[in-house]
Amino acid sequence: MEITNVTEYEAIAKEKLPKMVYDYYASGAEDQWTLQENRNAFARILFRPRILIDVSKIDMTTTVLGFKISMPIMVAPTAMQKMAHPEGEYATARAASAAGTIMTLSSWATSSVEEVASTGPGIRFFQLYVYKNRKVVEQLVRRAEKAGFKAIALTVDTPRLGRRETDIKNRFTLPPNLTLKNFEGLDLGKMDEANDSGLASYVAGQIDRTLSWKDVQWLQTITSMPILVKGVLTGEDARIAIQAGAAGIIVSNHGARQLDYVPATISALEEVVKATQGRVPVFLDGGVRRGTDVFKALALGASGIFIGRPVVFSLAAEGEAGVRKVLQMLRDEFELTMALSGCRSLSEITRNHIITEWETPRHLPNLEKWRLQTLPTIAKEKLPKMVYDYYASGAEDQWTLQENRNAFARILFRPRILIDVSKIDMTTTILGFKISMPIMVAPTAMQKMAHPEGEYATARAASAAGTIMTLSSWATSSVEEVASTGPGIRFFQLYVYKNRKVVEQLVRRAERAGFKAIALTVDTPRLGRRESDIKNRFTLPPNLTLKNFEGLDLGKMDEANDSGLASYVAGQIDRTLSWKDVQWLQTITSMPILVKGVITGEDARIAIQAGAAGIIVSNHGARQLDYVPATISALEEVVKATQGRIPVFLDGGVRRGTDVFKALALGASGIFIGRPVVFSLAAEGEAGVRKVLQMLRDEFELTMALSGCRSLKEITRNHITTEWDTPRPSARTARCQIHRASRPESDCTPASPSAQTANQNQ
Repeated sequence: MEITNVTEYEAIAKEKLPKMVYDYYASGAEDQWTLQENRNAFARILFRPRILIDVSKIDMTTTVLGFKISMPIMVAPTAMQKMAHPEGEYATARAASAAGTIMTLSSWATSSVEEVASTGPGIRFFQLYVYKNRKVVEQLVRRAEKAGFKAIALTVDTPRLGRRETDIKNRFTLPPNLTLKNFEGLDLGKMDEANDSGLASYVAGQIDRTLSWKDVQWLQTITSMPILVKGVLTGEDARIAIQAGAAGIIVSNHGARQLDYVPATISALEEVVKATQGRVPVFLDGGVRRGTDVFKALALGASGIFIGRPVVFSLAAEGEAGVRKVLQMLRDEFELTMALSGCRSLSEITRNHIITEWETPRHLPNLEKWRLQTLPTIAKEKLPKMVYDYYASGAEDQWTLQENRNAFARILFRPRILIDVSKIDMTTTILGFKISMPIMVAPTAMQKMAHPEGEYATARAASAAGTIMTLSSWATSSVEEVASTGPGIRFFQLYVYKNRKVVEQLVRRAERAGFKAIALTVDTPRLGRRESDIKNRFTLPPNLTLKNFEGLDLGKMDEANDSGLASYVAGQIDRTLSWKDVQWLQTITSMPILVKGVITGEDARIAIQAGAAGIIVSNHGARQLDYVPATISALEEVVKATQGRIPVFLDGGVRRGTDVFKALALGASGIFIGRPVVFSLAAEGEAGVRKVLQMLRDEFELTMALSGCRSLKEITRNHITTEWDTPRPSARTARCQIHRASRPESDCTPASPSAQTANQNQ
């Protein structure tokens, strides 16, 4: 098979390599959204080529840190290359030298700095991780300098290893015939097997989490080699890097292997370039697969690019010959792109040669993947269709159900680097109660449909996790039964029945049973149109009752021609519920009242006036009114309306620790999870719920570390960027930008003031 482009090597590598090795090279962190976005973002940048320019001679040469190379395409550090091919880094070094470009050797190479130097002449940089034992670092840097390496690429985005789920599943470790050669004589060359990822265990044991900007300055005292800071994604950190004495910056998200949902490297590049103001060169590492990508990066201000995965895939496929071909293909494609764009030298490539997505209307990703991905599938297999559909479905077209997830995917991180994150504090206080993390259990009804232990199991799991459980009014275990499971901080979710004596009695029972707050659901005067429940004629299974109402002749649910639950709600729930009832509740209980179901700033302000102790931004799991905003999209408006007077929480769509971080960055004091609890309960009972809470905790802690936040108070709005942060031009403005590129004389006169106003309001 004739290879015609770089990406074709990946399919060959997948066939040749053991699954564990291929997955290590190919995969990204968590949902791998950033992994895909590293490529997709390049595709959204379009060219504005110039014509009728003499391009018979093209000069691609450039100078990097004083070293002249044949093209602005260099080899990124990729670890353990002998897993891909027996010659590993030897082959890569020779191929890069033959191409007249720079190779960067990984600290975790399976060939040492001395061995790579022995392959012959070439310009080589050395990528460095900072170990806890600084003597190891000092020795390694001096060995690299002695071996003729010309610069240090200091990786700064790895205080902890990202959550690489394929490595966890494969229990990745370095094959026994290989060692990390640079550490072989230091008793650090081997990687022990572990229950999850051997590499993650190695990093946890050896890499220094206290790494900070002072270490960049320390490195300058032990070497004369210039230091490139690798892993910068924000303008703020670019400016600090210059102050710390960095000789250059590499914009990198670690091949999307650290924190998921950070921007693609090409999307972050221009902000970093602008922040440096030309004082140091900026390079790009991540997502480059075409010569066109190289051109786009240079047009956005990069001084050059590094390639990683194409090197190891071509190495696996054809050894040194493969790496040579990859470098030649990218060179040829880049040269052709220059010619077709009307650029004869790198200095002629300008910002005017491209149009980016932030200059034209955005096409945002439509991600529909569940987080905690396997749980719905397992639950679907275990549960009767009627029960699974009840838990899983939303109202009408289920647009909001999907949007509750998709909206999180459109919020990206702006992580900060070189902050000592060796200690992370996730504790917080909710209504005066200290909990271990800002992740709490939302009220979900009728949990014994999912598992025989139902709410008992959930209560124990939440208590073990040191967090709050909210019990539904429509639980299949009573407030007294849940209280009997042992200590724990518990809230009680309340529907207001037509019979207020029932409500009064229930609230007092909850208070007597030790519940600490009321979560008053206010978005259900009628039940939303849940079409799957109508089709299934949903009703509570005959062996179960709504336990809190058992002695009140309200515990059963009659069958109906459509949904038994809809009929129950129509018969029992008070449609006259209004703000005065929030005040009435305060006369019958000393428990604070959280108003659950707020999605507008107007209602947030009224809730405060009515005496609410807090607000839960919720669209009822997208089960009430369809085409309302996702909860994460409504959150910031509500937070701004409260002006810090009461806490605001979020309930809806959270499936990752990254989602928790995003909600807190937008002002939430904590989040509630619902469906992951019932799905994990169905899958594994109490153990499943414990696992879900632990997974979210671990992911959130990792997100904090990789974002440079040591406590919840350090999470700020500046750590994320949302779709509404970047002003979008109108469709007419975008069309005119494109027209001017091709027809400068086109009729794109400025719109009238009224039209401009209309465009701004779109």
